[in-house]
Formats: sequence, structure tokens, C-alpha cells
Amino acid sequence: MHGITRRDWMLAAACWTHVLRGQTSSPRFAYFDPATAGEIEAIADTIIPGDETPGAREAGVIWFIDGALAGYDKDQREIYRKGLADTERKRADLFPGSQSIAGLTSEQRITLLKAVEDTGFFVAVRRHTILGFFGHPKYGGNRHSAASRLLGIETATHFQPPFGYYDQELEK
Repeated sequence: MHGITRRDWMLAAACWTHVLRGQTSSPRFAYFDPATAGEIEAIADTIIPGDETPGAREAGVIWFIDGALAGYDKDQREIYRKGLADTERKRADLFPGSQSIAGLTSEQRITLLKAVEDTGFFVAVRRHTILGFFGHPKYGGNRHSAASRLLGIETATHFQPPFGYYDQELEK
């Protein structure tokens, strides 16, 4: 099982604290080039698609993944490099004439990802996508608290009582 551990969250926090300190007004990728970022973003958006609710693209997951590979998850770079190349070859085999993963239809991307879902690359991208989507916005993903709103999590810093039905009983 390739679960997300407490260590993953802590390392992501440390990475993004460092990255965000040096961030300029116009964000730039720390690790990816724009073309590679577009391919990875298309994969992430297929894993958590946006429809009537925000998906990975709307939540800015690509920025989390880029920061992770630039920082705490540098050891995953080779998995991404080799895995993306293998996935591009698989795309060309499955969809001759296609130019990129990002250029595929949603259904074609699903077919492609089903063909590579047992690879270390897919496992790594899925893990980073989930971390970036559900993590705290200060770490690069979950832009505008998209996942928090989707789950109904209130992000206020101050709450007024009563907090729940159990508190109402105490006030009587």
C-alpha cells in the first residue's frame, strides 16, 4: 500500500515553507519546464477532474508537485522523468497521431492512465496529486481552499459558540 504518511505531510510543509519564502509576484516552476508541467497537470486533472466542483487543475496541484520535486521529494525525480517518457510512448502507441497527454480527450487520458496505473510513476503522481489537492494552501496546492470548500471544511480562524448540538445542551 502506497499511503500518505505523517512524514509526507511534514516534509511537504518544510519544503513549501522554504519555497514560498523566495516566491516572486510571478510564479515560476522550480523544477518543471512549462511543457512537462502541462503533461503532469493533465494527468493530475484526470486523477481529480474538475466539473461542477474544482479539480486538480483548479486547486493548483501542479505547483505542489513542482515544489515537492524541487524540495523534499527530490528522490522522485527519476521516477517522474522515466515514467513520463514511458507514458508518452504508451500514449503514442494507444493514440497514434496524438502529440501530448494534455492534448488527449478526457476519455483517452483515462484509457492511458488505466494502462499505466501499476507503475511507480502513476503511484507517485497520484500520491502527489492527493497531497496537493487536500493539503493546506500554503504548501502550493488546494488553491483558494478548493478541497476544503468541497469537503465543507470551514477555514475560519475564530468560531463562536455554540460549536455543536452538545454545546447547546450545556447552555441550558
